[in-house]
Amino acid sequence: MPRDTTSHDYPAHPSRAIPVSVQILSILAYSGFAISSSIVAMAMFGQIGMLLALLFAWQWSRIPTLSGRMKMDEAVDLLRPDVTDTVPKSSGNSSFDAYRAELLGRLEKEQTEFEGFLTRLRDAKDTFEFDQFMEDRAEARSRDRALAPAVV
Repeated sequence: MPRDTTSHDYPAHPSRAIPVSVQILSILAYSGFAISSSIVAMAMFGQIGMLLALLFAWQWSRIPTLSGRMKMDEAVDLLRPDVTDTVPKSSGNSSFDAYRAELLGRLEKEQTEFEGFLTRLRDAKDTFEFDQFMEDRAEARSRDRALAPAVV
């Protein structure tokens, strides 16, 4: 029975097998090597360089994301690390869970109030600086008028 060469078996999560940094470095190293060696081979040997460039392009097309066999969103999801839910799970102790929920609620309220305070403080500083600018400008105008010769 002939073997089907069109389908490829890729691991469900290739980023689990190889760290993302290694994947990125290997792609960069391969592409740098392929491009530079193709250019040198084309400059020195002409036809052989062209065949080498085609070989590298064929190898590059075997990468699932770059060849169109995998959508880019799927590839990004595979490379994204698994992050647990941000919702805290129950500790099993109901009194501690109640205390934690109350404390988190209070901290969120304090953070909102503090951000409001910072906004009011920035607005007050901006108002003070604008008022100072206007006073300096008024003083400069009055000095210019006093120094200007009187026209009769």
